[in-house]
Amino acid sequence: MKMKYNILIFVIFASIAQLSCAQGKYVIKGELPDHLFDNEYILLYNNVALIEEPQRMKQTFIDSIKVIDGKFCYEGVLSQQPFLAYLSCDKGLRFRYTTSFIVEQGEIQLHFVDWVNEANVSGTPINDDYNVLFIESEKSIAANSG
Repeated sequence: MKMKYNILIFVIFASIAQLSCAQGKYVIKGELPDHLFDNEYILLYNNVALIEEPQRMKQTFIDSIKVIDGKFCYEGVLSQQPFLAYLSCDKGLRFRYTTSFIVEQGEIQLHFVDWVNEANVSGTPINDDYNVLFIESEKSIAANSG
């Protein structure tokens, strides 16, 4: 009887912990390299669809974020486990830029150094690792091969 009680307590505790983690507040703050997108919107997407899936891609749109003075800020509530997301900036037919990061609880910082490389990502544990493992290593490979 005591074993069943302990298992039940553990299951309840684990469920509450998972729910509290999955429903935390997140903030995305970004600083762009210039004022190219001032007073325009960049788009936030959940990155669960492939480009070859246009119908599914339409469903991944989360929100638009207005850029003011080269900066933007977005607040949301995480209703699922952390997920890969991307921002898309589109300025006419000749310029399109995207950058990826992980949406998780906390304050996510995106620092765009230029319009060629992915933005540096920091501020939350998974994004700090993502920045080192993917973004910085990709920049290093590009620098060594070019």
